[in-house]
Amino acid sequence: MVQMHPNISRLHTWDVTLEEAQQIQNTFRQKVLLSPLPAAWQTSLTAVVAAERENRILAVAVTVDLMKHFLEVAIGSATTTFSYRSGYLAFHQAPAMIQAIARLNRVGNVIVVSGHGLAHPRRFGLASHLGVLLGSPTIGCAQALLAGNELKPSEAPLIDWVTDAQGTVGIAVYTQRVKKPCILSIGHRVDIESLLAFTRLWMKDHRQPAPLRLARSFLRQQV
Repeated sequence: MVQMHPNISRLHTWDVTLEEAQQIQNTFRQKVLLSPLPAAWQTSLTAVVAAERENRILAVAVTVDLMKHFLEVAIGSATTTFSYRSGYLAFHQAPAMIQAIARLNRVGNVIVVSGHGLAHPRRFGLASHLGVLLGSPTIGCAQALLAGNELKPSEAPLIDWVTDAQGTVGIAVYTQRVKKPCILSIGHRVDIESLLAFTRLWMKDHRQPAPLRLARSFLRQQV
């Protein structure tokens, strides 16, 4: 199981201006690591989602195992100090997500985050941000592209590349049932091959990976 960074709160504050948030992203993106992640590691995942509820952010983290199925769920909440703005989702949701993950007794080898990783205007979306702060392999999972990214066809069936001006940052995964793709992007300590392995393990006939669907189901129950 992954070990989280012991001094997360000391790395930077969340109560920042827009300019300060952008500076943090530009600084911390230098810490993102791209490395292969063995498929065997991906059989144990923690999925994390969040939503705003009456000026607070509520987050749900779920740990699942490919063989043992559901293992554990935890809830986190935080008062939002940074209003939602596209490209700055981490400053809106990450504190509650970190709290939820910290409350788990078991954190998966990989954290799947409802948000973008490198598929982001500054290559440092929510998934990359959490990965760097927690020191964990992360994968971003979103439903639409952000500015600066586009899709390019690949030779693999039902998959397009997600690219920006610097290269490939993720993949768009289609299923037989839906036409709109799921956008998977590199978060931290994974690479494109890791994303392809993830689709084979966790994405069958649904647009969203099963662990995220489970986390969203628990989140809806908290309303």
